[in-house]
Amino acid sequence: MILTSSSSLRCIESLRSRQFLNTCRQFYRFNATSAEAPLRIAFFGSDAFSVQSLDKLYNYKLQNPHKIEAIDVITRSIKPTGRKLKTLVDLPIGDYCYRLNEAACEERLPVIRADSSQEILDILQTRHYSMAIAVSYGKLIPAEFIKSCVHGGLNVHPSLLPKYSGSSPIQFALMNDDSTTGCTIQTLHPTKFDRGEIILQSGEIAIGENSNFSTLQAELASIGSELLVTTIDKELYKSGIERGIMKTYPFSLAPKISPKKSEIVWGSLTSKQIKRLEDALGPLYSYKFVNVIKKKKIIKEYQRVIISGITILERDHFQGYNDLRRVGEFMLENSATPRLIIKTRDGFIGASSLKFQACNEETPTEFVKALIKRSGETANKFVNI
Repeated sequence: MILTSSSSLRCIESLRSRQFLNTCRQFYRFNATSAEAPLRIAFFGSDAFSVQSLDKLYNYKLQNPHKIEAIDVITRSIKPTGRKLKTLVDLPIGDYCYRLNEAACEERLPVIRADSSQEILDILQTRHYSMAIAVSYGKLIPAEFIKSCVHGGLNVHPSLLPKYSGSSPIQFALMNDDSTTGCTIQTLHPTKFDRGEIILQSGEIAIGENSNFSTLQAELASIGSELLVTTIDKELYKSGIERGIMKTYPFSLAPKISPKKSEIVWGSLTSKQIKRLEDALGPLYSYKFVNVIKKKKIIKEYQRVIISGITILERDHFQGYNDLRRVGEFMLENSATPRLIIKTRDGFIGASSLKFQACNEETPTEFVKALIKRSGETANKFVNI
């Protein structure tokens, strides 16, 4: 093909343009992956626990641009929820980024949505990072992504690893009535959760008698975010850096918790164990036998009752409830603001709120008043099925 002078000129300019873009991409990639350059961070997060780390990291970046050049936030897609799946509710990390960006702060945080390993890897086609940080993202970061980062990856985990490795460390610490817990910064393992190298750990943090999942999560999120920034500031992620001697803890698992775990097993659990179960998982449930006639139809079945606001009765209050002899039996407390008193294997608990199947949440007084209509002349007793 013979080119005219004008077409030759356009061809040369196009070639030079492509070469220039390739040079820019190589330069950008070199700077993103250079061990000495400021960090370009891919931050993977989802829940309230991860928001604390991102907020701390973002503010640290503003004050230390020589340490962190950029942070991209990678989180899950917004999923429809609610009745008929008509409501769109973003994850806490997405909501945080939206509010921060809307406030026109000094620097915006780019948000990238990725739900699968392939979608995570696809990000590398247009962006390059020197470090990945995963905090409650809920998915394993692909090995190829971690390998592409010159400094690999870090994770903030709310336990003193290797104790409570897995997705539910806070819940297990509460359910087991542990007296202490803590936070760990570890590297991201390419194929397994919570099998990375331990970089930094907090001291042992006391778990109070009134601690529950929300309060303990918030406390550990704050501690974890401080550890993360310390790791970045002191460059503890680099090999050869002195990290000090850390206490070793026994290995144990804290796997994902089944919804079935929220059922109160009256014959097995003590009053303290039931209370700690609610602290960890939120409202619990049991079953009540129903024997009624509705619309000329006999209904004999067990229906679910959600129980919340649980307190443990002190032993000096036992005297008034001697009529409750079998576990699961209940009666209304004789007081100005009565609780529902329920017999356990070692004493009694009180519940301040109940929700009968297909009914609204009620006070104990309202619950007991409607019992005969809902369940007929049956025993006032919760059971397991």
